[in-house]
Amino acid sequence: MRYLIFLLVTVLSVNFALAQNLHSKSKKAIQLYKQARELDSVGNYFQSEPLLMEALKKDKSFDEAYLLLFTIRMKKGDVNGADRALQVATPNVETSFKNRMTLELATFFWSNGRYEDALTLKNEVTGEIYGTDKKAMQLVMESIDFATESKRAPLKVNFQELPNTVNIFPSQYFPTLTANGQMVFTGRSRGRRGENEDLFITELKNGKWVDPRPLSDSINTVQLNEGTASISADGLSVVFTGCNRPEGQGSCDLYASYFLDGEWTKPQNLGETVNSEHWDSQPSLSQDGRQLFFVSMRPGGFGGQDLWMSHKIDNKWTKAQNMGSTINTRLDDCSPFIHPDGETFFYASRGKVGLGGYDLYKTRITDDGWLEPQNLGFPINTFENQVGYTLSLDGWAYYSDNNLLGQTKLYRFKMPESLLPERKLNLFAGLVKDSKTGEPLSADIYLTDLNRDSTVVSTYSKRNGTFNFIPPDLKKDYMVYTQKTGYNLYKAPLNGIEKVGEQYLIELKPLAIGDKVVLNNILFELNSAKLDAKARKELQIATTFLKENTGVKIEIGGHTDAVGEASYNLSLSESRAKAVYDYLLNQGVLAARLAYKGYGEGVPIEGTESDDKSALNRRIELIVINF
Repeated sequence: MRYLIFLLVTVLSVNFALAQNLHSKSKKAIQLYKQARELDSVGNYFQSEPLLMEALKKDKSFDEAYLLLFTIRMKKGDVNGADRALQVATPNVETSFKNRMTLELATFFWSNGRYEDALTLKNEVTGEIYGTDKKAMQLVMESIDFATESKRAPLKVNFQELPNTVNIFPSQYFPTLTANGQMVFTGRSRGRRGENEDLFITELKNGKWVDPRPLSDSINTVQLNEGTASISADGLSVVFTGCNRPEGQGSCDLYASYFLDGEWTKPQNLGETVNSEHWDSQPSLSQDGRQLFFVSMRPGGFGGQDLWMSHKIDNKWTKAQNMGSTINTRLDDCSPFIHPDGETFFYASRGKVGLGGYDLYKTRITDDGWLEPQNLGFPINTFENQVGYTLSLDGWAYYSDNNLLGQTKLYRFKMPESLLPERKLNLFAGLVKDSKTGEPLSADIYLTDLNRDSTVVSTYSKRNGTFNFIPPDLKKDYMVYTQKTGYNLYKAPLNGIEKVGEQYLIELKPLAIGDKVVLNNILFELNSAKLDAKARKELQIATTFLKENTGVKIEIGGHTDAVGEASYNLSLSESRAKAVYDYLLNQGVLAARLAYKGYGEGVPIEGTESDDKSALNRRIELIVINF
C-alpha cells in the first residue's frame, strides 16, 4: 500500500519519540501512550493500537494518542479505521491536531488518484497544522489543487503498447532512441544464474518493429548485468549502468562504449570524474555524445537522488556538477532525458507540484540557466510513477510501465504539440565516399557555427560511409567540415551539400599536390593582421587536418580585395598569412611543413574580377605543395 512515506518522512517533522508536554493529565493514559509509541517505533502496529484505545478511554481528549492511532491505522492500510479515528477525534482534539490528520488523509487520497476526495479534505484544513514542515505542507496543498484541475482538463493522449515482437521479456524498460529511429532498451530475463539484464536494439521498418537483437557481445555479459542505458542520437556512443563490477567506483557506475570500425568497443568505466563511491545510474547523452546527464545518490545534492551532469572536452569527462536547485528537490529526482536540440530537458521528480509519485517535467536551458520545470499534466502523469521516457524526432514519447499482470512493458504515445520543444528538428543523413572510386569512407564530420566560434556537432561516418546528425536549424549559416587521413579537407555550407535521393553526399578527394582549401572565414581585425576571435574554429579544424596527415606540407596564402593601395594590400596579405603560420606553429605543427606567402589583390576568386570589393577575396588559402 502506498501509505505516505512522502508525508510521514518529509512533510511531518514531529518525532513522536521526542515529543514533550503531552496533552493529557492522566498518568495512566500517558504510560499507555508511551508503550504504544515504543511498539510503533519498531513496527509493531497491531499491539500498539489496543494500548492507544485503552489510553483514550482514560483520556478522550488526548491529542497525541488520537494522532498516533490515526497514523498506525494508516500504516496498517486501514483507511476507513483512520477516518473513523479522525471523526471521533474531531470534537475532542485541538484544531491543529485535527488539521494534521485531515491533511494526512487528504494526501493519502491524492497519492492514490482520488483527487476530488483529497480536495474536499484539504479545503477543511484552516489554521495551524500540528508538527508539519511548512514548505512541504504547501507543496502537498498545491499538488492537490493542481492534480484536481489537471484531471478535470485532461490532455488528449493515446497510449499504445508496443507489439509482442518487442515486448518479448518478462521485463523491458528504459528505452533510448537514435535520431534515425533505432531503439535500445534493457531487457530482463530469468536464467540459471537468476535474473539477467542485457541491452537490446530494435527499430521500426516499414511500419513494423523488427525482432530485438542483443546490442553487442562486447557490451552484454553472461555474469554481469547491463542496466539503464542511453545511446547518442548519431548512434555512435552508448553509456549504460553496470553494478558491482571489480573496477567500479561504487555500487553502480556508468560505462561507455563507442561504435568504431563496425563494432562496439569494450566498455570503459567513465572514471572518478563522473562516477562516485555511491549509486550512479540512468544516463542521458546529448545528440553528439559530449554531454552526459545522470542520477546519483552521492553527497552534495539537495535530496536523495539528484541529477548531475558532465561534459566531454578533449576526449575527457569533466568533474560532474549538480544540476542545481531549479531542477533538483529535497526528494528524489531521476530519469533525465536531454532532447537532441540540446536545450529541452525532461525528467521525473517526487519533489515538485504534481499528481502523486514520480511526475514528468519539462524545462529548457537559457543563458540565465534552467527555466522553472513544467509538469506535463494528466494523463501523461498520474498518481503512479512515471519514469524512463525518451522522445523521438517526430514527437513520439517512448516509456515503460507495469501492466495489470505486473509485467514491465514498452509503450509510446504522441506527445501533445504544446509540450514539444519549441524548435523543430530535422535529421541530416548522408553518405561519405571517395570522389574517384565511389568507395564508402569512415571520416570525421564537424558541423560548426562560425559566428559563435563553436562546434555544434562532432560525429563520424561508419565503415559503410553513412552518417546522421541533427542540425539545430537547417536554415542557419552552418559550415560542414569532413576529414580523413589521405584526403583533402572538405568544406561546404550545410545548405550547399548535394542531395542524392534521400541522402546528402560528401565526396572526399584523395590528396594531391595543388589541392586547395579556402578558409574565407579566417577573420582579421580591420586593416590588421591580428586574428579575430571567430577565426579560431576554422584554424582548429585546419590544425587537426595537418596532424592527421603528418606528411603534408602546405603553403599558407594570404589574399585581399582590391580596396586600397596594391602595395599596402600585398604587405597586409603577407602579414595575415604569417599570423596563420604562427598560429599553426603554436599548435604544434612543425615549421618544416609550413610556408606562407602574401598575394595581395593579385589573385581574385574566379567570377569576382569585376567586383574589386568582393569580400570573397579576403581569404586564406591552404595549398598542398608536397606530401
